[in-house]
Amino acid sequence: MARITLRKFHKYISLLIAIQLLLWTISGIYFSFNKIENVRGEQYLAIQVKPTIERTINEKKLDFESAKRIVEKKTILIPQSIEIIEESKRGSEYRGRELPLYKVISATNDGKEINVYQNPYSGEIVAIRSSQWRIWDLMWGFHIMDWVDRDNIDNTLLKIFSFIALFTSISGVVLFFKKS
Repeated sequence: MARITLRKFHKYISLLIAIQLLLWTISGIYFSFNKIENVRGEQYLAIQVKPTIERTINEKKLDFESAKRIVEKKTILIPQSIEIIEESKRGSEYRGRELPLYKVISATNDGKEINVYQNPYSGEIVAIRSSQWRIWDLMWGFHIMDWVDRDNIDNTLLKIFSFIALFTSISGVVLFFKKS
């Protein structure tokens, strides 16, 4: 019967965990080189001299043209089209937001498509989503090992792999100092 040594066990468990360690490292590097304000789309908001507090809640939805005008006024984007979202979809850009929402598909001056999510009653902009946000969201899913919803940081797979990574690191240090 083959004897499993610490060195062999470390070798094979390291192979198992290596891909996830690589994903954690790549996503961590991505996070550290991108400002969260830009990921959230704050650079697309129009600069206002004094903040305006608009908490008017209508009982009736804004018409599409009014919604577009609000996006034109509050952002530096050019609204292209608008659609209403009434049903939640797993892993969507607007997840965690109260529905219904207007999705105002907009563009920058250089043609980049940006989605602006808006409360259809108050006109409040609740989220701005760009390709930078989509990459961030993908990296976040890799980082927390929740590839579908990208929201559950309390998942079993993440906990198991974290402990395996800890064991691999400790056993690697032990093996470094252990004589063969």
